[in-house]
Amino acid sequence: MVTVTAETSWSSTVDDAWAALGRRDAYLGFPGIAPRGRRGGRTFDHALDLPIVDPQHQASTLTIGRAGVQGRRERRFALSGELVRISGLWRLEPIDAGVRVQLSLEYDIAAPLKTLAVDTLRSRSPLPIRTDADAILSRAVDEFFETRFAEQAAAYCERLRVALDARAAWTRRA
Repeated sequence: MVTVTAETSWSSTVDDAWAALGRRDAYLGFPGIAPRGRRGGRTFDHALDLPIVDPQHQASTLTIGRAGVQGRRERRFALSGELVRISGLWRLEPIDAGVRVQLSLEYDIAAPLKTLAVDTLRSRSPLPIRTDADAILSRAVDEFFETRFAEQAAAYCERLRVALDARAAWTRRA
């Protein structure tokens, strides 16, 4: 399991951010996610941009839930696929300029994908002893994945901030 966190602030209100994170379209900004089939469905195409291995693709099912005090300060979601399952938690906190947003993501990487990454890294490595090398390479794969996932989480938070700011500007003009 790999866990990453990203934090930012949005100029929207907590209620607007809460409502936006409850809509499926907010998750179309998640790295690699694209609609699949009929509009508004729960299943998405998920292109995984991972270090070490060639691009991987999976179908992911999105679920969105509530958490926190009276369900008003946190929103949970999950993207479940056969290669990677992602559990996310948004924490929202009001601040003077809007809302502070913290996104925590837990990535559960399927054993075959982890093995593929370790084997690919092994093929590039001069490490001579397999048993020691497996542990070293496995830790290296976790670190590579964690770095990429952290970059993607920060980029996703920024895309949502831009979208919410644009939506708020449009609402003020109307």
